[in-house]
Amino acid sequence: MAIRAVPQQSILDCLPTAVEIADLRVVNKDLNFIQANIKRADDLATQVLSANDYSQLVSITDKFSSLAQRAQDRSETLKEFSKDSNPLTQINDSSQFLDKAQVLSKNLEQKTTELSGQFISLVDSKYENYNNSIGDLSQSISSLSSYSEFAASYQNFASLLKNIEEDARYLNSNNNAGQFLNKIEDLVKQYQDKAEIYSASFQSEMGIQIDIINQQISSLSANIDSLNSSYGVDTHLEKLSELREVVNSSASQFKTVSGSEEMVLNLNNLSLASHAKVEDMVNGYKAIEKLIPQVNDPELLAHTVREASFRTNTSYIDNLLMPLIDKPNQLSAKVLDIAAQFESSSIGQMKVGVVKDIDNKISRLERTYMSISSTDPETLSEKIVDLSGNVEFQFETVRSVDPSTQLEYFVDLSQSIGESVDASGLSIFINNAQSISQDVMMNSRQCVDSAFKDFTRDVGSTMEKIFDPLLYFLAQFEQLLLATPWPLFLAVAGVLAWMGSKSYKVTIGVMLAFFAIGYFGMWTPMISTVTMITAATLLCLTLGIPLGIWMSRSDRIQSLITPVLDIMQTIPSFVYLIPVVMLLGIGKVPGLIAVCIYAMPPIVRLTNLGIRLVNKEAMEAADAFGATYRQRLFMVQIPLALPNIFAGVNQTIMMALSMVVIASMIGVTGLGLPVLQAVQNQYLSLGLLNGLAIVALAIIFDRVSQAYGTRIQKHRSGDVL
Repeated sequence: MAIRAVPQQSILDCLPTAVEIADLRVVNKDLNFIQANIKRADDLATQVLSANDYSQLVSITDKFSSLAQRAQDRSETLKEFSKDSNPLTQINDSSQFLDKAQVLSKNLEQKTTELSGQFISLVDSKYENYNNSIGDLSQSISSLSSYSEFAASYQNFASLLKNIEEDARYLNSNNNAGQFLNKIEDLVKQYQDKAEIYSASFQSEMGIQIDIINQQISSLSANIDSLNSSYGVDTHLEKLSELREVVNSSASQFKTVSGSEEMVLNLNNLSLASHAKVEDMVNGYKAIEKLIPQVNDPELLAHTVREASFRTNTSYIDNLLMPLIDKPNQLSAKVLDIAAQFESSSIGQMKVGVVKDIDNKISRLERTYMSISSTDPETLSEKIVDLSGNVEFQFETVRSVDPSTQLEYFVDLSQSIGESVDASGLSIFINNAQSISQDVMMNSRQCVDSAFKDFTRDVGSTMEKIFDPLLYFLAQFEQLLLATPWPLFLAVAGVLAWMGSKSYKVTIGVMLAFFAIGYFGMWTPMISTVTMITAATLLCLTLGIPLGIWMSRSDRIQSLITPVLDIMQTIPSFVYLIPVVMLLGIGKVPGLIAVCIYAMPPIVRLTNLGIRLVNKEAMEAADAFGATYRQRLFMVQIPLALPNIFAGVNQTIMMALSMVVIASMIGVTGLGLPVLQAVQNQYLSLGLLNGLAIVALAIIFDRVSQAYGTRIQKHRSGDVL
């Protein structure tokens, strides 16, 4: 019997259908646009009928102009999209839109003619008000006696020029426009003359203020080393905050004065030094507090001091205790002496965070200082000249809003909309759009499903062979862990936890957690879960770290990979489980792939971020020493990026654990399978125990990885300081 060949269909064959869907979606979106603008035109027509002031008509005309511009822009965009086939012309409602626009134009014409008599009096009123304001400023400028009065007068004049610029379309129709501009130019000349008078005195006055601030900064800097109490620190920080407020409030005046940038830098250095001092005192208090119970055991005390010197960055350990490490009696006495000083000075009440707010504000001041607009007399004078130039330009270029010009403009707007929207005889298309859309969607889905089934028939067996080594590794690794005696497993887990955290509490907690899981009869599924998570983490790190490094080398690569990572993180897990199962069936390998898809993005993103955040000065130093690309990467960038990379490792592990239950749906054994069974059969105790076991594993991996990352961060901080 002859076997009929299975028809082969490529997914690419579905692309034309998808394009049709896209075209229909654009058309539907444009239909919504037309309907919204129909409503907008109706609203504007209603506003016109109730208008009783000429300026209201001008405002409505502006909105009408915006309406016409949006229609034109949308038309041009859709023409380009659909290859000169304008979907606007395929919507029967477009004719209604055009009718509404024409009605609005007629209403505006009638109302403009009706209220035209107001225009001349409106313009005269504006001229009178502005002339009076210019006259008042001209009289007051001669009586200015200080820079502060000059700056306040500038604000008034600048505000006046802005208003005149906005009303230029009213004022430019008057025959007195030229004389009006001359008055503005004369006033600008007065401000320029006044600015020259105050310029020299301003520089001298600001220089004196900068010298005073620098003296205060020097005084506070000299006071840092003598800080030895909580009260002293509070007083110091209060003075520092007041100093920052003074600099911040006068930053625009200091901007162009010599030495101002150095002053801001000195202020920032003072903040950093203050923070370092407070951090040293707080860390010292915490370290001494841990040493007090050990003063009666000299050997243990010396060992703890050595460990604290390695792990804690504080001068109290390095400068005061470490020199006495071989003198047990003196070491114990010194610990008690420092503890008594801390107790009397209330240092235990201090928090490093009390400096953070000041740090952030001063850092922001330094970063934004270059962009601050100066308010010295010369700069203000230049700004006034620029503003007057803008006013003159507006008078020359802006469209007048006198009645005759407005009437001509309404006709132009109607014609513009008419050219954008041609509603001739294509209403049949829109009437059939819904049924076409449904048919297209059904055909497209069938096409995609059929094409992917054909693809799985062709490559399914090949894909399984490719992943056979991975399946072998999972099986052997799981058998190795199951064959390991539980006391040995606990011991190895404890050693690994200690190597990662250097904490007795974390180590004991890890061992107790594993013991509890075994005690409640979940040892075997726990081993399966640990195997899956370990393999998934290793695979994610193997692929993710190089990918993150590659992203960090090029912005273009980053822009290409970032959307892929977004899809991997946001797409529901059940969606990508379908093609994975269709290709590889059910079992450990498809589960591992599903876990990796969900868990890989954090390590990629944070590796990329960590390398991009490496200090440019460090890279320049490496280049100066002749480092190769490989040396820069492995000896500079990756070591400095390790805290971010380990944060990515931590997040990858957590996200992998969160997939345990979902992976059990496609045949992955472990703690997730009993949870799934409990959900299906409503077994509360079974689901609760296995769920708590998953939580315990999450806490174990989280605490160990976080502790290791924190140790790396502390080591870096110690090196820097």
